[in-house]
Amino acid sequence: MVTRILITGVGGFVGRHALRALAGARAPGDAIAGLGLHVPENAPEGVSLAAIDLLDGATLSRFFAAFAPTHVLHLAGLSSVGQAGGAPAETWRVNLLGVLNVAEAMVAGAPGSTFLFASSGEVYGRAFLAGEALDETVVPQPANTYARTKLAAEGLLADVLPAAGIRLVTLRPFNHIGPGQDERFVVPSFAGQIARIEAGLSEPVLDVGDLTARRDFLDVGDVVAAYAAVIRGSDSLEPRSVFNVGSGRARPISDLLNGLREQARVPFEIRVAADRLRPSEIPTASGDASALTRATGWKPRIALAESLTRILDDARARVRP
Repeated sequence: MVTRILITGVGGFVGRHALRALAGARAPGDAIAGLGLHVPENAPEGVSLAAIDLLDGATLSRFFAAFAPTHVLHLAGLSSVGQAGGAPAETWRVNLLGVLNVAEAMVAGAPGSTFLFASSGEVYGRAFLAGEALDETVVPQPANTYARTKLAAEGLLADVLPAAGIRLVTLRPFNHIGPGQDERFVVPSFAGQIARIEAGLSEPVLDVGDLTARRDFLDVGDVVAAYAAVIRGSDSLEPRSVFNVGSGRARPISDLLNGLREQARVPFEIRVAADRLRPSEIPTASGDASALTRATGWKPRIALAESLTRILDDARARVRP
């Protein structure tokens, strides 16, 4: 099957990894394109990129009509829970109106195609208080602005796309980590601080927030592999599917810090910083992805220690003169 894959949010953390992975796995005749508010400077050979704001519906529609995708991987949007809470109106505009524009462009320019929507495991919210890995049958109870926008977008797409003959696959990834993630997120924050300490640019003190929260962490390479597996197997999926993308294991954030500390080249102290303590009523969160495994054969394969090594090496490269 010849595929024409369009990736939105191609300049973001996951988008950059997805672009490289999907472009590298192309078969003869396949095509890859990417769009986003910002796009990578160096695209893989044969990949077309366009800087397009998802709120510019007319330009978006023209791009869809010209490329005529068979599959769309929608990664664009505001992705930080903290950022969303600080700018709720902007988050709703981008994460909901942007999705509506993409959906309308799909209906007009990509009939019979498949849409993969990267939602979030955050939508389960207070349902995590059950204390176990949740599957897709659990009713979401979103607990923050970011999660509410994602769940609303799920509903919007479910109303618009299947009725127009477009297969909808909603993916709910849990926390993912890897090289290139910015320091608003906990693991790259630790790694960046360690790299600056090693380089003598900071005092040997690492500032942290709550280390007791337990979250389901996946390497971004495994997340992208899940998306690729869904694209490959999309013809056998129902017109509307929902899949978690997770390991099923909740790890305390302290485990990841300890893993990075073991690889650090210099000793440092750990200091709890008040400005890094964010209130959360969810002590543990993880997702059961067995449905995705049954449907596609996907399983996470990248060990946590390997992920942490690559993240720390990336942080070190960023602080070198």
